[in-house]
Amino acid sequence: MKPFEDALRVPPSVPVGLPPAQVVASMEEQLRREPWYHGKMNRKEAEKLLKVNGDFLVRESTTTPGQYVLTGLQGGQPKHLLLVDPEGVVRTKDHRFESVSHLISYHMDNHLPIISAGSEMCLQQPVERRL
Repeated sequence: MKPFEDALRVPPSVPVGLPPAQVVASMEEQLRREPWYHGKMNRKEAEKLLKVNGDFLVRESTTTPGQYVLTGLQGGQPKHLLLVDPEGVVRTKDHRFESVSHLISYHMDNHLPIISAGSEMCLQQPVERRL
């Protein structure tokens, strides 16, 4: 066999072209390890958990399975920002991220607001899920 053909037979180290269901399952598995991830939750339930400006959590949308939403309190108003674009990429207005966890840690560590679709949200205190 030729080296080029051999290279084609080696499985890639990073999953490429996974079907959306597998991408969603992988993202869900990773998110379950995060204390601020609450699983499937509707807007109203999420808003009840926010107490002060800067509180935030991530949830899976109940109306769009596989869509993850950052819910936070900013200026006394609850905000809901979609985190995954139609191609399955985690992004904000200006940046792409390798995961939802990366997006959250990047903005918290650098004290930067998340800007998305004309909305701005500062992440200060994660609302941890109850066991």
